[in-house]
Amino acid sequence: MLNDITVLYTSAGGLGYPSHVRCFAAVKERKIRVIGTAQESTAPGFAFIDKGYVVSPIGSKKYIEEIFKICKKEGVQAVIPADPRELDIFAIEKDRFEKIGTKVVISSPKSLRVANDKCLLYEYCNRESIPAPTFFRPGNYKEFMEAVSSLGYPESDVCFKPAVSSGSRGFRVITSRVDRLDLLLANQPDSTFTSIEEVTSVLGNSKDFPNLVIMEYLPGDEYSVDVVADRGKAIVIVPRIRERIILGASFTGRVLRHEQIMEYSRKIVSGIELNGAVGLQFRMDKEGTPKILEVNARPHGALTLSAAGGVNILYLATKVALGEKVTPPKIKWNTKMTRYYDEVYWDEAGHSFKI
Repeated sequence: MLNDITVLYTSAGGLGYPSHVRCFAAVKERKIRVIGTAQESTAPGFAFIDKGYVVSPIGSKKYIEEIFKICKKEGVQAVIPADPRELDIFAIEKDRFEKIGTKVVISSPKSLRVANDKCLLYEYCNRESIPAPTFFRPGNYKEFMEAVSSLGYPESDVCFKPAVSSGSRGFRVITSRVDRLDLLLANQPDSTFTSIEEVTSVLGNSKDFPNLVIMEYLPGDEYSVDVVADRGKAIVIVPRIRERIILGASFTGRVLRHEQIMEYSRKIVSGIELNGAVGLQFRMDKEGTPKILEVNARPHGALTLSAAGGVNILYLATKVALGEKVTPPKIKWNTKMTRYYDEVYWDEAGHSFKI
């Protein structure tokens, strides 16, 4: 048995947090004590961990100081940042945490700069012959409309999102194939489809044009890829096909071997020198070529599917951070996941319970 450790895992208010914590509980070779943080006392993750702390908002000056004090007080060996808004903060403060014996599972500021900016990522991939979407970075409304036309609209759908963002935040598909009345009344509230009229009514009247990337629409299957990386070396790579997506989250998926995606992931991790628990996303174009969509230098929401498939991403990334030997585990290909909603309840005294 290895020595017991204490891990601080942030963002206990996240919907996937309870299942992520089970990854630590499943470890057999040592006991792992889990500390969590959130901005609200009723964060669902608090019901599943050893101890929870309510901390200041991520954007405040107090936030990182509070996390630092918690790590020092609780004797935390490793901290895993999970919220994209805090990655840069932890990367900058990494050395300070290590002075008190706390390893930070994070990539470097230089790596995050490329990973977080889709245009920089696509430019890198183009240089390295890694397939990426055809894209433009418009500086104003006129350039945006020129890019829409260059990408083939209205004959072809085009899509856009903030150049620096995570998940499906701000992602929209401009289409001429759906009636505006259908978009308003027949589509689900989480639909990403929109009309050119709706987009122009907003962007055309925007005082400060946002930092956007506009790109070709990729109509094929989408894959998430979980990677454990050690300073640019991919130790294990697990592709997962996303078979059903709700509000940007995978609700049905499968661990599926895809050699091209695995090789492209390896090259990106190496070239950008990513570290820790990393997620990449690819989508197939109309010819079936996988093209990179984005890199998330943090744990992916549905990484528990990889854990069910034999690869405990969170624990292996923790071992790497602690300098422990990691042997790539055997992947159980075609493991399938069906996700569901669950709840946590709180009594008047603030104690959590489940029914």
